[in-house]
Parts: sequence; C-alpha cells; structure tokens
Amino acid sequence: MNHRGFTLMEVMISLAVVGVIALAIWAATSQTAKARDIVETTQDIHHQVRVAFDMINRDISSTFLSDHRAPLEVAHDTIFVGTDGGREDSLDFAAFSHNRRFFDADESDQAEISYYLANDPEDRDVVNLVRRASPVLDEKPTEGGQTLILVRNVSAFDLQFYDIENKEWKDEWDTTNFTGEGSKLPTQVRIRLSVNERVGPGRLNRRDNEYREVAYGTQMPVPMRTPLLLPFWIPGMPLGVNE
Repeated sequence: MNHRGFTLMEVMISLAVVGVIALAIWAATSQTAKARDIVETTQDIHHQVRVAFDMINRDISSTFLSDHRAPLEVAHDTIFVGTDGGREDSLDFAAFSHNRRFFDADESDQAEISYYLANDPEDRDVVNLVRRASPVLDEKPTEGGQTLILVRNVSAFDLQFYDIENKEWKDEWDTTNFTGEGSKLPTQVRIRLSVNERVGPGRLNRRDNEYREVAYGTQMPVPMRTPLLLPFWIPGMPLGVNE
C-alpha cells in the first residue's frame, strides 16, 4: 500500500502562495476602504457647501435697511457691513429670514445675521464657516443670538459687493459710513469659499493626511436696495411703506 503526502518544501511553497494572495486581498480591501472614506468625506463637504450657499442666499435675498424709528423706544439701527479681512471676510446685516417656532414667542421674521470664520471648538487648528442669528434687533447688531457651524475646515471666505452706481465690485460695504455707501445696499453679493478637502490617507486632522484647497463660488442679488421708510402721516391718509 502506497502512502502519499506533501513534502516540507511543498508545504512551505503552499503557505507562501496563500500568504501572497492574502496580502494582495488585504491591500486591495484597504485601498478600497480608504478611497470610499475620501469619497464620503468629499460628498459631505459638497453637501455642507450647498446647504451653506442656500442659507446665505435666503438671508441675503431678504436683507433690508429700515429708517423706521419708534419715538418712545431706543433706536435700533439696521446695518449691512461687509468687512474685508483678507482670506477671512465677515458680513453682518438684518434680514426677514427668521422662522418663529413658538406661537407665543416675542419674535418676528426680523433677525440679525452674521457670517464669519471661527476656530472649531474641538480642534483649534480647524477653521469653520459660522452663521450667527439673533431674533432680537437691538443696539448691538453684531452680538448675541446663536451660532451654527455651516462648513468645516475652511481656508478662505471672500466677499465682494457690486455698486451699481459706480459699476464696480467692492471688497467692503458699510451702511454705517454715511460718507460712503450710506443707507443703500449693493445690488449683488459675490462669495468665494475655499475648503480643504482630504485626498490622502489617515483620519481627519492627522499629520499624515494630504489636502487640496477647493474653491466654490456663487453670486446672489439683493432685491431691496433702499431703506424701508414710513412716510410722514397725515390724519385720514392710509399708511404706506416706500422702498
């Protein structure tokens, strides 16, 4: 009776072949997982940018200035101030974009809105695009309210404002400057947002990551350029609002 088996050399060759196949499968699976992670991160950034642009468009399309003054109350000035900070611009303004969530809330559709860049509360090396909103118009139009992170890991937030009278784009706009823009709004606002998208391996914010700066842009109109003004009222005449 013949007894057949494997020699030691055959066993070693078989193990080596199995090891090479297992290593190849692991490498392919690992690269696929990294690629999927990068694609998911990129899609998430695109979603954040789309949502941010939609929100900014809604706010700017309802921005306004008002010359209304209640004689027995402190004057609450509405502003539209775009500040040029190089790669970190900011914008403060009033808008009819507030949604009142509670029936008996002492609020209206008016709100103080701000957009600016701020350090991430969990990682100070990361900068985010932030929206601040306050449903109360007061003497401090750039303070108060709640903040919301719109886009993470932003490298630049650049704003430009179109002056139709001078037919030029300006890097700043200040309605509190009566010798300049005064009480008028730009006709268009141009936004450029640069985001650091990960293209290399590793987890977010680790040194072994590789990033590329991707720029997104949009442009939106400002419908109400002139201040809302309640005209002088004569008894017997209906009240109206001028643009």
